[in-house]
Amino acid sequence: MSDSRIIRKMKSLMAMANDKSSENEATTALRQLHTMLAKHNISVEQLDEPEEEQVDEYCEEFKAPPWKRQVAMAIARLYFCEMYYANLGKGKANIFFVGTESNRTFAMWVFKMVTTSIERDARKESREIYGKENCSFVNSFWTGAMKRIIFRCKELVNQAKAGDLQDDEGNTLPAMVDLYTKHLSEVEGWLSANKNLKQRAARTQVKNQAGYSRGTAAGDRVQLSRAIQSQSSTKLIG
Repeated sequence: MSDSRIIRKMKSLMAMANDKSSENEATTALRQLHTMLAKHNISVEQLDEPEEEQVDEYCEEFKAPPWKRQVAMAIARLYFCEMYYANLGKGKANIFFVGTESNRTFAMWVFKMVTTSIERDARKESREIYGKENCSFVNSFWTGAMKRIIFRCKELVNQAKAGDLQDDEGNTLPAMVDLYTKHLSEVEGWLSANKNLKQRAARTQVKNQAGYSRGTAAGDRVQLSRAIQSQSSTKLIG
C-alpha cells in the first residue's frame, strides 16, 4: 500500500473512532488505528496535516486535430501540467493531462471550455459569411485562435512568474516562479519514470485570411481563467 493510501486509511479509521454512534465500531477502529500508527511510525498529529497531492495523469477522448492538441499543451503548462496524446485513429485521440489532481482536473475543464467555444464560433461565423460551414474558413479560424491562445497562455505564465498578476479584488499575487519550477520538476520526473514519449511536429495551414483574422479575435476574447493554488487559498484570475 502506498504512503498516500496508508494516510487515507488511517484518516478514515480516525473518523470512525471519533464517531460515537456505534461504540463497538469506534473501539475497533481505534484499535486498528493504533496498530497502523505503530507499524508505520506515524503520529496522530501528522494525520491532521494536509496531504500533498501526487502527480498522475488524466485523459479523455476527443476529436483531436493539430490545433486542438497545441491548445491543450498551452493550457496544460499554464496550469502547472504537461500534456501528451495517444492516437486512436479516425481523427480521434486520448488527450492526457499530467499533474496533481487539482491542476490536471482544472486544466482539462478549461481546455474543454475553450475548444468548445472556438469550434462553435468558427462554424457560426462561417455560416454568417458563406451560408454554410466553409472548410477553409473554419480551419483557418481554428489556426488563428490556436496561435492567439498559445501567446496568451505564455504571457500569463510569464506575468505569474514575475508577480505581475492581480486577483479579482485587485490584490497583487506573489511571484510564482518557484511554484512553476517545482511543479514542472515533479511532472517531468513522473513522465520520465512512467512514459517514453516521442515529440511530433503539429502542422496547421492558413488558406483563408478572413477566417484566420476572425479566429485570432476569438482567441483573444475566450476566457482563460486560472486557479492559482496556494497553501492558504485559491485565487481565480484571468
